[in-house]
Amino acid sequence: MKSGYDGAVKLARKKLETLAPEKVCGLCGASYNGEKYIINWLSKEYALSLTEQANYPQVLEIIFLHYLTSEGTKRPEGKLISYREVPGALFYEPKFIQRAVNPVVRCFGGAPEKLIETGEALGGVKSTEGDASVKINLLPYLPVTYILWAGGDEFEPAGAILFDRTAPGRLCAEDLAVVVSLGAYELIGKYKNLNK
Repeated sequence: MKSGYDGAVKLARKKLETLAPEKVCGLCGASYNGEKYIINWLSKEYALSLTEQANYPQVLEIIFLHYLTSEGTKRPEGKLISYREVPGALFYEPKFIQRAVNPVVRCFGGAPEKLIETGEALGGVKSTEGDASVKINLLPYLPVTYILWAGGDEFEPAGAILFDRTAPGRLCAEDLAVVVSLGAYELIGKYKNLNK
């Protein structure tokens, strides 16, 4: 079945084929078993083959391929940047806010402590920003910090999502917007499962 990602998947697979697996794994924290790359997305392992179609959503496959082929050389540094500081992000910022920030605020704004609890259930760690925040490695060397401010009588709850400053060396602005929105929906899904 054809999708809008088919061309991008084909190009990224071709690029990955030209790279030495040891180099790829060393740069991005994946592993290679001789046939497939094994990559962690949140707290789950996914296998990526160069020859077989993935058995998970194609949007994840293209993100994994772009991540593996980015050849980013820096490990996370612990210095945070906003999405606006990512080259090319202004064009995607409205969708970033609509699909990643706003859903997290809607879900957790009334109970910010639940953001931390839920993030920890996905392998994240409590952070110090805002009224509640959690840092989650969406991909091995791609930590993302989801932040909430509780609001009050005069202010609505608000949120932000920050990246390690090495993130733009891993994924482009469009991919980063997709990654954090997928992460946001994983958080929301986990919250619903934990609070049934």
